[in-house]
Amino acid sequence: MRVPDEKIQKMKDILEKRGGKEVTWAEASDASTRLSSLMELLLKHAQEDWKREQKLKEYPKGFSLGGVGYSCFICGQGTSLNGNWYDKYGIKCMVCQDSINRKEIPASLSKDKESWYSKYDLEGSFNLKAPTLRGWIKRGIIKARTLTYNGKGVHYQVFLIKDNKGFLPPKHMVKNQFVSEEIDGKIWHHSEPWYKFVDPFEHLKDYGIMKYMSYTEVEK
Repeated sequence: MRVPDEKIQKMKDILEKRGGKEVTWAEASDASTRLSSLMELLLKHAQEDWKREQKLKEYPKGFSLGGVGYSCFICGQGTSLNGNWYDKYGIKCMVCQDSINRKEIPASLSKDKESWYSKYDLEGSFNLKAPTLRGWIKRGIIKARTLTYNGKGVHYQVFLIKDNKGFLPPKHMVKNQFVSEEIDGKIWHHSEPWYKFVDPFEHLKDYGIMKYMSYTEVEK
């Protein structure tokens, strides 16, 4: 993709104004190309979304998307050829969709991801390992909703905040934070866990999960 010189020059001016230092033509050209590619990708996705919404008017209960390369909005797994379902709640694999049809979970979970934790969320937010989590489920400390294969086995598990009221905090309270640091003259961005910025036991003192947590300072 070739970006016109006038757009490269405009990008160069913007970068120099923001950064306070000279930017080479090659750097500005690279930034312009990346931005154009991103805009093209976003436009393509917007067009696909529009087509799906138009088809949804014809098939309000949903329909199967052709092809492969889609990810389920609930379990996150890739879908097989014609192994997906699209409706007003987004894209789901057929295993998750069948679980919704059996009312194992509400369909709204695929849209409202702030209303539930996955086991990966719990591990990331609380360093809660799988064996401990299984023990908690068995002892009734935490309630899981299980998505099954035709009513058998375990495909995926979710932990609704409303099912664990007073035990699990809202997800916004345990979001990682992005920080910036300068290394060798360059600014690098990365995320740090929420508990590095607050006293975790004071921050979540109103939630039962903290009764089972311990905090250990890591030597640097």
